[in-house]
Amino acid sequence: MLRSVMASQPQVIQVVAGVIEKSGRYLLAQRPAGASQGNLWEFPGGKVERGETPAQALARELHEELAITTRTGDWLADSVFDYGDKVIHLKGYLSHWQAGELALHSHQDAVWVTADEMARYTLCPADLPIVEALLQRERG
Repeated sequence: MLRSVMASQPQVIQVVAGVIEKSGRYLLAQRPAGASQGNLWEFPGGKVERGETPAQALARELHEELAITTRTGDWLADSVFDYGDKVIHLKGYLSHWQAGELALHSHQDAVWVTADEMARYTLCPADLPIVEALLQRERG
């Protein structure tokens, strides 16, 4: 009996990240120790659900994860990163804090930093092109 075996391709997950700006600083959030990419820092966000635009997904995710209201601004960069079991297609956007008191529902820590201070933190690999785009934007 002959069988055809096809190599399984990792799932591509569409994700958005918010580079949240408030008073000239940006929010980095630390992933929980037991999670994928545990203890690494990231721009918060999450998966784009069916029927959502990236801006809608980002507003929803930031409200769910951080209990804040934001306004999605300019696109900064796309990043595609293969984690082995999945491929993340990440779209990074500037996001502007509108209202709310920060509450960490999905992260273990958060810090407000300047763009130049981000190099002091170990970020998720998929977030690095977004940091580069932010630095280029700030330096003109």
